Amino acid sequence: MTRFDTATAVTASSAEGGYTADLDAGYLIGQAMNGGYMMAVMQRAALEASPHPHAVSSSFNFLRPAGAGPAAVETEVLKAGRTVATVRVTLRQAGKPCVTGTLATAEIDSGAVPEYAVAAPQLPPMARCRVYDPRAGAEEAPSFIRRVAQYYTEESWQRLRGRAAEPAPDLAGYLHVSEEDGGPACDDPALFLPLAVDALPPVVTVFGSWRWAPTVELTWHMRAVPQPGPLMFRARADAVNDGWFDETVDLWDVKGTLVAQSRQLARSDW
Repeated sequence: MTRFDTATAVTASSAEGGYTADLDAGYLIGQAMNGGYMMAVMQRAALEASPHPHAVSSSFNFLRPAGAGPAAVETEVLKAGRTVATVRVTLRQAGKPCVTGTLATAEIDSGAVPEYAVAAPQLPPMARCRVYDPRAGAEEAPSFIRRVAQYYTEESWQRLRGRAAEPAPDLAGYLHVSEEDGGPACDDPALFLPLAVDALPPVVTVFGSWRWAPTVELTWHMRAVPQPGPLMFRARADAVNDGWFDETVDLWDVKGTLVAQSRQLARSDW
């Protein structure tokens, strides 16, 4: 079992639909747990409670930051159908709700061939991309970049470094579970998707140095079962206004299949 699998594991508690988790400090962003990591933990609990193996549509509201250490995860199956089951899930620390979500679960055929899907972008090989950590040099440790390896195209890297002629909020590259945590071929790549859609630095970083940008709401869809290996990403914003911004992330697997799409609304602390 890899560190990622251990870090997102849940254990059934005595309460009906209840689970416990031990949130891994390696997934902290400053003093708060990364939202995608918490979604991955909550998805594990929701799938334990569901009769179906995949979270095809997930919507989360982030109420307050969570820290490292023990957490309780509550699940409630709202409807268990033959094709789709809907599960409500809440993550709590010290009795207070931190994140709440609703997941529609089903089973996606791993051999299904898409009738239509947005093609993956034409990117240089991952070996020709560059690593970027917006928190490099900060006093916090360990760095989140050690949990999720991220590689950016030269154009995206220049934008993140504030060196682009036009700071467009549009980034592309690759990401995967770090080699230290299990590498690109972690035990179940589908379990990595909720972390992957929220693992990148805020796309508004291109407009200045990285700042705290908490997610308010995030919805993501699983479109196919990913093959083991790095995921290709494109992240972009359509509007940044009055302290709010949106962020859309698309992910493709090593075969170029669209496997996940997300959209979130967040605050920008500028």
